[in-house]
Amino acid sequence: MTNEIQNILHPPATGLHVLVAYDELASGIRARDLCDRLAQPFKASRPWTLSFWSLAALRFPLLAREAADEAAQADLLIVAVNGETILPPPIKSWISRSARRVRSHAGALVAQFHGILRMNYELSPAYECLKHIADDSAVKFFSEVVEPAGDQLNDALESVYQQAHLRPTMLDARLQLK
Repeated sequence: MTNEIQNILHPPATGLHVLVAYDELASGIRARDLCDRLAQPFKASRPWTLSFWSLAALRFPLLAREAADEAAQADLLIVAVNGETILPPPIKSWISRSARRVRSHAGALVAQFHGILRMNYELSPAYECLKHIADDSAVKFFSEVVEPAGDQLNDALESVYQQAHLRPTMLDARLQLK
């Protein structure tokens, strides 16, 4: 995917503007890593401007308008979300408007998913939504799934296991207080 995006990106003399909308901090960090990979061939010749917006912030009209103004300058819109997320209507609307603006720069919409398996990503609600937005906006669409590394997955599973066993203990303690 990285090479395909790099092939369509031809940073103008003023540089390239990338806007990232993310659902959680870890998603924003992974999207930043993607930007670093994409920028590698161009860094010496053209500056890159990165803007990051939390999807939670885009629920507020004033912030959504400010982010939309930035999107009007964006060449690349990256949406980094959990693949199982059903995007709420205000967020879908903002992404749709932003994607149309990106099209005017001959840019692209890039979806970066987490929380799903790579083999099933096209069945995820977020993928279907973002692909539909890209098609309706006539903008190029790229996607990737970021799966946790083995150690991270094991840590996550261990955390879930510990929390599952901690909850009955907490419940028992509360019942004894009554």
